[in-house]
Amino acid sequence: MMNSETPDRSCSRGKMIEIMPGGLVGDVRPPLSKSLLHRALILSMLAGDLGQVIIPEESISEDISATLQCLMTIMKSDDGDEIELFCNESGSTLRFLIPLVAVLGRTAVFTGVGRLPRRPLREYERIFKGSGVRLEFPDGDHYLPLRVSGRLPAGRYEVPGNVSSQYITGLLLALSAATGNSEIVITTKLESEPYIEMTRDVMRAFGVFTSKNENVYTVGGGQRFFREKPYIAEPDFSHAAFWYVANYLGSGIDILDMSPCSSQGDSEIIPLLGALKDYSASPNARSKNSCFTVDASQVPDLIPVLSVACAGTFCTSRIINAERLRLKECDRLAATRDMLTRLGVKTEQNDDELWIFGAQHDPGEPIFASCVIESYADHRLVMAAAVAATRAAGPVRITDYSAVNKSYPDFFRDFRRMGGKADELDLGKQG
Repeated sequence: MMNSETPDRSCSRGKMIEIMPGGLVGDVRPPLSKSLLHRALILSMLAGDLGQVIIPEESISEDISATLQCLMTIMKSDDGDEIELFCNESGSTLRFLIPLVAVLGRTAVFTGVGRLPRRPLREYERIFKGSGVRLEFPDGDHYLPLRVSGRLPAGRYEVPGNVSSQYITGLLLALSAATGNSEIVITTKLESEPYIEMTRDVMRAFGVFTSKNENVYTVGGGQRFFREKPYIAEPDFSHAAFWYVANYLGSGIDILDMSPCSSQGDSEIIPLLGALKDYSASPNARSKNSCFTVDASQVPDLIPVLSVACAGTFCTSRIINAERLRLKECDRLAATRDMLTRLGVKTEQNDDELWIFGAQHDPGEPIFASCVIESYADHRLVMAAAVAATRAAGPVRITDYSAVNKSYPDFFRDFRRMGGKADELDLGKQG
């Protein structure tokens, strides 16, 4: 029943860092929310002024830089020009900007690197069918490069809710710039709904309003994009999650400026950790027929670091509905299992579920084994492994640690500032 699948290693770039065990103490202010910034930058471009969004240097990750550069290219080019939009490895940039250039009637060729060119785009072909928008894949199949031409009109568009919320967000943002009213009809159960609500919140912050009635989102056309003062995003809960889990494992970090009423879906890390702790103290935690269950469909980006918390808890945990994790920077479900296995954690994988069997340990004693972690060039795997290393029995080495630049360039600076011991290794001297 269980499989031992491991993810593709082709995205590994070969840089390694060594983390020594030891708790973290101090305060940290996570970078601004990457999800909020992507959305706000697109709306500020539609308002005609990218300066409406304030982004401190420490929050300009590779993904945000990709969106910013693409939007600048769109703004600086003439309507009749064919433009190239390089999305680097950012899935949000790609999926948000495809419908945007279509609504604007621009002709654009989308390119990218890493695993991005192989991430699914076929759904846009179905969504745009009959609209007059043409999608061409010069290299064949349905992967990058992608050439988009034609103009997407206001209208009724059907989108499955179980593929990626990024398709819905992209349409919400783009259709707000169309000349008429539009409807987005969700044809299946909606996953990652908090990300859609986040999109609508940012749209409201720019004076653009939408409505929802059961499975239909309505976007009014002809709305004016404006802000009376620059937009400043909240700190990112998906990045704060690594520090929250470090605290769960015994560190003493003060995580600054986190909103108690955030629209960010990954703010669920706080109640999830609370529920895990409560479950581990319940009589059911030792039952063979009971487990702590996490629905990955609503919080996919939390799974690598949440799995570390589960592994550090004396109970059985079950992560379900994790199929979309296979379509991230790597097969994130298999990569997470591989990380835990190397750390000495017993796991089992059954299709799109992951079982984690947390062992008993004494307070202050090591939880995880000393090992080498293959990060598969996934920024969230690197940071999750670094957090686990704080409670390891010896050094933990992590490959391609520079993948953190995709979303949190200063992660290891903050890690060291709070007492973490992290040393880059010269691979040329490794045996």
